[in-house]
Amino acid sequence: MKWSNRIQIVTGQNCIHIALHLLLIAALVWGWKHQALLQVSTILLAMYASVFTAMLLTQRLPRLRRIGDFLEDVTTTYYFGAAMLVLLVLSRVIHNNLLLCAAGVVMLAGPALVSLLVKERTQPSQRPR
Repeated sequence: MKWSNRIQIVTGQNCIHIALHLLLIAALVWGWKHQALLQVSTILLAMYASVFTAMLLTQRLPRLRRIGDFLEDVTTTYYFGAAMLVLLVLSRVIHNNLLLCAAGVVMLAGPALVSLLVKERTQPSQRPR
């Protein structure tokens, strides 16, 4: 068994996702130590937005569907982190804790609610006569 398969079995994620996690943590720690956390967060959010846009575009094209699926895994994995970075950036602009709390609830519960509401409606089964 290859070492990468063994890591995926133990952690549940492939090596690329683990490397992305480590790079994100390293970027945030670097930004924190150099008092540039807001700038680093803004850059990471711009990168997340570009990956999300690329995912939306590549999932529509049949030839690029595998790339779109990979990008979907990446955006799904990092959605919570991106939401926390948005709250960090918003906290520098909005100084009302109630508004920040409402924004956080919308960002974290919003995708789940939308997926429940947009669920495909099943047609009533027609019984053969």
